[in-house]
Amino acid sequence: MQRGDLRTVGLAMDLAANGRLVQKRRRADGARRPSPSAEKMMKSFFRLAVVSAISGLWAYPALAQFGSLAIDSCDDYVARATSQVQIAAGCNFGGPRWSLDSVEHMNWCKRASPKDRGREYEERRKSLIGCRGDSGVVPVANCNEYAARFRSQLDLAKSLGCSFQGMRWSENLVQHMHWCNRTDASRHEYEDAARRKELAECKVPK
Repeated sequence: MQRGDLRTVGLAMDLAANGRLVQKRRRADGARRPSPSAEKMMKSFFRLAVVSAISGLWAYPALAQFGSLAIDSCDDYVARATSQVQIAAGCNFGGPRWSLDSVEHMNWCKRASPKDRGREYEERRKSLIGCRGDSGVVPVANCNEYAARFRSQLDLAKSLGCSFQGMRWSENLVQHMHWCNRTDASRHEYEDAARRKELAECKVPK
C-alpha cells in the first residue's frame, strides 16, 4: 500500500470514528435518540464520505501516487518518462532510458516493478538537473497524462530550486485535473509546453 493510500484510508477511518464519537456523546449527554429515518440518513452520509475518500485514489492514478517513489501505473510512468525525454531535447543523453519511443517505455514498464519504475524516473530527473532543452508543443492525450506530466515537471522544478509563480505551478494536483477537464486539448498542450520552456530556461542556483 502506498503512502497516499494510507493517508486516504486514515481519513476514511477518522470520518467513521468521528461519526461514532458524536453518537456516544449524544447518549452521554442524555440527548434524545434521533428518529430511525434520521439515524439511517446519518449512517448513509458517513458511508458515502468513506467511499468517496477511498475511491478518489483509483479515479486519478497520478494523484494517488503523489509523493511516492514507487509508480504503480504504467500509463502514469510513460507520461512522466516522455515528458522528461522531451525536456532533455538537445542534451544528447544516451541509452533506452532516453528513448523517444513511448512504446519502448511501456514495454520496459510492464516488465519492471513499481520501485524500479520509480528509480528509473528519479535517475532521469537527476540527469535533467544538469541539462534541459525545449522541444516545443507536443500532443497530450488526456487529463491523466496531463497530470502525470505536470507531476514530473513539478518534481524537477523543486530539484532545480526554481521559484516559479502562478497557477501554472500550483502544487494542487486536483486543481490541475479540474482545470484540464474544463478546457480543450490545445490549452493542455500550451500549458505543458510553457512549463517545459520555463524549466529549460531556469538557472540552477549555485
